Amino acid sequence: MLKLLVFFFFCLISINGHGYLLEPIARSSAWLVDPSFKDCCTYEGHMEMFCGGVGHQWNTNGGKCGICGEPYDRAVKLFEKGGRKYLGKIVQTYKQGQQIDVKIKLSANHQGYFEFRLCNLDTDPNSDATQECLDRGLLTVIDTNSTKYRDITKHGSEMITVHIQLPPNIACQHCVFQWKYTTGNNWGKDPTTNKSGPGLGRENETFMGCSDITIIGHTTTTTRPPKIIISRTTIGTKKSTISEAVNHWLIQTLTNWIKPTTKQRLILSTITLPTIPSTITTTTTTTSRPSVRLPLWSALLVAYEK
Repeated sequence: MLKLLVFFFFCLISINGHGYLLEPIARSSAWLVDPSFKDCCTYEGHMEMFCGGVGHQWNTNGGKCGICGEPYDRAVKLFEKGGRKYLGKIVQTYKQGQQIDVKIKLSANHQGYFEFRLCNLDTDPNSDATQECLDRGLLTVIDTNSTKYRDITKHGSEMITVHIQLPPNIACQHCVFQWKYTTGNNWGKDPTTNKSGPGLGRENETFMGCSDITIIGHTTTTTRPPKIIISRTTIGTKKSTISEAVNHWLIQTLTNWIKPTTKQRLILSTITLPTIPSTITTTTTTTSRPSVRLPLWSALLVAYEK
């Protein structure tokens, strides 16, 4: 008798309890926050996206459900691509690998757990998400090693915020984000332990919500290599090393010739210092000297021999 009363109690909660995905806002609830959804997509049953009810979900569809919470066997689903309340409008933008806050509004707490999934539509923008694609993108709850958020009972009937990690390797113009709430309010038996109780069976009521989001990829920053400034040095001399050597030799010679003789004066009068350019050039110039004046090195040689 007690088990029967508990069963009816949880069935009553199942009928009266509802919830929806608030952030990022679900397709079926977007009209609550975005005026552009008002005319086309107002849906009073947005808190009843529970796959047609637990009986229909499991007895008729074998536990399957539409990606946004509509009955799986509905031929054209209202909130999937092709449905009359589908817009595909992006409602939230995130960054690649971001830790995000997902908000769920419950009107009654059904125990159980939440799961969150992601499907990238960029490779086929004319399609909608499938449950198979979403199942491959199961997201992790931050600060846990789990994909299930089980701390539902401590919140009661209020807003629940769950911290979720977006994948570090996914960026998309259009991704579908899915919230799945597997409740724990239906009486059942755990096939492993054979224990009976609420939420222990396989056939539990399921709520779904799907939203359209963008995930911006990491911006690639190109670092330009530093400019290399090449200092160009013009090679030159004060009057060239050769000129300095000649001057040094002349000073030494004149020092020895304190009182030059007539012949020495004649020799000195023939010495002409060459003009050394301040910069080195590759042009070679040939000039003729008068025969009456000896070249510099010849005059010096004569002086040395005398």
